[in-house]
Amino acid sequence: MELTFTQAAKGVNKEIAVNIEDSCQRCDGKGHEPGTKVQHCHYCSGTGMETINTGPFVMRSTCRRCGGRGSVMVTPCVSCRGSGQTKQRRTVVVPVPAGVEDGQTVRMPVGKKEIFISFRVQKSPVFRREGADIHSDLFISIAQAILGGTARAQGLYETVNITIPAGIQGDQRIRLSGKGIPRVNSYGYGDHYVHIKIRVPKRLTDRQRSLVTSYAEDETDVEGTVNGVTNTAAGKRYTGS
Repeated sequence: MELTFTQAAKGVNKEIAVNIEDSCQRCDGKGHEPGTKVQHCHYCSGTGMETINTGPFVMRSTCRRCGGRGSVMVTPCVSCRGSGQTKQRRTVVVPVPAGVEDGQTVRMPVGKKEIFISFRVQKSPVFRREGADIHSDLFISIAQAILGGTARAQGLYETVNITIPAGIQGDQRIRLSGKGIPRVNSYGYGDHYVHIKIRVPKRLTDRQRSLVTSYAEDETDVEGTVNGVTNTAAGKRYTGS
């Protein structure tokens, strides 16, 4: 069964069509035409077993005439031809439990039979899964990374407001406790980890470039150089203009 990431995470009731061997609907599994009767098997006297003499030995085996039923169908059912079973196509509702994983198989009764259902979970464009935990990326601006602030991120159940601490780094992650996937065969939920990605602008206005250059002039922990900013012999930095 094909599932979306969200369906597998939250659970869903989903319909599928299956082919199964089940009791004949025409004769209700009895094997003979409705309204007709079966006859007592005289070959085995209704016992379903027959006695065979082979020299000094006497063996009992299933009756060859009635097949062990003890009765003979004079008018076999036209649908199942006396077997009492037919192939049927059923539409069933599968209650997919929350938290199922890709490749997981469950067993489900259908009529008097059981079927096995394997799940194929699609990849999510937003979330990555590790057990009951989910991971996603949140892109923030340079100003948000330096000064802090808030940002909205897509959660599994709702949109969440993320508080960004000042000075956050691009390799940090923020944990949202209990906002992950329900734990299968256990209690509680996993966590949602939001990975911070800092979006660096490719183009700057003249004012933005001037402000960034001014900031660069005051930096003291830069390894290497910054375009447009030069170190003086005294160790200070200037733009050269």
